[in-house]
Amino acid sequence: MITPTHMLVAGVLVARPADRPWQQAAAWFGGFFPDMSVFLMVILVRLRVVEAPNLWRAPDGLYWQEPWQAISAISNSIPMWAALTVAGAFAARRLAGRWQPLAHGLMLFALGALLHVLLDLPVHADDAHIHFWPFSDWRFHSPISYYQRAFHGELVGMIEAGLAVGLAALIIWRFRAWPVRLLAVALLVPHVASYGFLF
Repeated sequence: MITPTHMLVAGVLVARPADRPWQQAAAWFGGFFPDMSVFLMVILVRLRVVEAPNLWRAPDGLYWQEPWQAISAISNSIPMWAALTVAGAFAARRLAGRWQPLAHGLMLFALGALLHVLLDLPVHADDAHIHFWPFSDWRFHSPISYYQRAFHGELVGMIEAGLAVGLAALIIWRFRAWPVRLLAVALLVPHVASYGFLF
């Protein structure tokens, strides 16, 4: 799934209107965070801080080199995000005073990231992540991809675009705050650019 869809999922399944605005933001940011290293890599190349013959093509693309693969393994680790979600939920129940909202925010952030990596697992083919760091470097190479034509990427991408529209509609219905509603609409832009004929 593309990053905006992950954020929309976090906006629907993790963030709640009753949460404080910064806690809602933590949930949305959790949906973004596992992909943050990719955005950082692209920015560093564009600014010419890092030189690379190409970004994505295996095996010589920058994405497939260190330290980017190690960073990706950590940020896409199901065990790590699951442990942080449980720790945050436990702390939110046990702590009092100003620490309780912080623990709740940690749980929302980690849960947003956990949903991101769980939803990535079935839609990455030959670009699969190491999802079980630090226990294993095994990769699940799915028979479907969210973007590669050789792995049904066109169909999966269209389904994802439709899902994103539904998620954005749910967010607009549930949240009264205009910044949240505008964010949901803005996150549809990549889908509209790719599948404008659907709308």
